[in-house]
Amino acid sequence: MKYYEIHDDIYKDLKRKKVLTWDGEKDMKNILDSEVNHAINERISNYFPETKSQTVLDLGTGTGNSALFLATKGFKVTGYDLSETAIEMAKENASVLDLDIDFFVQDIVKSSIFDEYNLVVDSSFLHCIVFNDEREKIYQSIRKALKKNGYFFIHTMIQTESINGDSLGEYFFIENEILWSIKKDNWDVELQNINGKEMFPHRKILTVESLENEFKENGFMIVDKKILQDDKTPTYIAWLKKI
Repeated sequence: MKYYEIHDDIYKDLKRKKVLTWDGEKDMKNILDSEVNHAINERISNYFPETKSQTVLDLGTGTGNSALFLATKGFKVTGYDLSETAIEMAKENASVLDLDIDFFVQDIVKSSIFDEYNLVVDSSFLHCIVFNDEREKIYQSIRKALKKNGYFFIHTMIQTESINGDSLGEYFFIENEILWSIKKDNWDVELQNINGKEMFPHRKILTVESLENEFKENGFMIVDKKILQDDKTPTYIAWLKKI
């Protein structure tokens, strides 16, 4: 089993603890206050001065954090996640906030996106997809899903000099732009011997150069970008369009 397929176990634990989001928020009044939403909000009015009739697909929506935020801005929003529990929680959050959002259990690694959207949002899910053939399929699905002059917003982990063995700790190791991790006992994932330890591929953490080459190779150009520096997990934020 691949790591992203066991996210449902994590969401079940969050739900049991009455946590509303992946980031650990428990208070509904703070649910829209997240790094991803702040990053979206910085530029959204530049690309969508009018939101009426504009459609959004939120990929890796989780419990709906960014989908909820975009719905409050007036967008017609759809959210995909492969976790049934996450989608259940997202629907509950939308109901509490009285927001009309379409949430679906969907794994776009295994299936296509059939509708078209003005905006596709990566809610920090792409770095969970480790293997290149799966990432390529996702990029091509997004290309097909974007309407003419549509935008792809991406929020993903990157590899910089601040990410190294000392900063990651004993449970993680980076090799060939893959973050390898030691599994929890109840996780049924395939293991490999990495740096003398049994580990599984956990994240794809590219350098800025590799990530931007990946965009180009998959038919996207960068319209706007920024990097948020962090001691452990720097983040690459960008607005892309189809070439």
